[in-house]
Amino acid sequence: MAAQLQKQKILVIEDNEDTRRFLQQVLGKDYEVILADNAVLGIDFARNQNPDLILLDIMLPHLSGLDACQLLKKDPRTARIPVIFLSAKSKVSDITSGLQLGADDYIPKPFDYKELLARVGARLRANAAKGTAGDPVMVGDLAIDPAGRTVKYRNRNVELTLTEFDILRRLATSAGETVTRKDIIEAVRHHSKKAINDRTIDVHIRAIRKKIPEMQKHLTSVYGVGYRYDK
Repeated sequence: MAAQLQKQKILVIEDNEDTRRFLQQVLGKDYEVILADNAVLGIDFARNQNPDLILLDIMLPHLSGLDACQLLKKDPRTARIPVIFLSAKSKVSDITSGLQLGADDYIPKPFDYKELLARVGARLRANAAKGTAGDPVMVGDLAIDPAGRTVKYRNRNVELTLTEFDILRRLATSAGETVTRKDIIEAVRHHSKKAINDRTIDVHIRAIRKKIPEMQKHLTSVYGVGYRYDK
């Protein structure tokens, strides 16, 4: 008898019992569902049970969903896990604030379960593709692991934001060649929640140089074109 494929895990952090039950019923057919009724417990589950996606309510006791999202995205153990906010707060300003904190999507309540399933499936597919897209990049003392989204320079771990990671990876993959600003923007557009343009690319490059001082000699600006990673 063939082995059954392991289901992907979805962590639901929601204090309303009826909503938790509904989400477990809807999602439980295709996914393994982990339930938490507050963000403190949810963060502990995220760190120890390695879910593939987190559905996070915003209005929670003890610790808000917004604060929880910030903590999850700052922790290397959980930063890679996609977060989808579920909230009764549906103003554009609420959605914008949630996405700026690092959430991958925002679904206002009440929601249609078919839309929820579609967005969950799309986010899981996108994250799986991101985690398997490309081999590790080794350029001199720089080591980039796309699967774990980790960066090391001279065996020292470097914490980069998702956008900084994608910029450095794009440049290092084409080491010795000039990468246009347009190509850099395309490399980060898939997950960036803020508008990406020439100016913001420059800001991210400066941040990378600050976190890895040696990048001053490796990341070269090519006037009017883009950037180049010099070996």
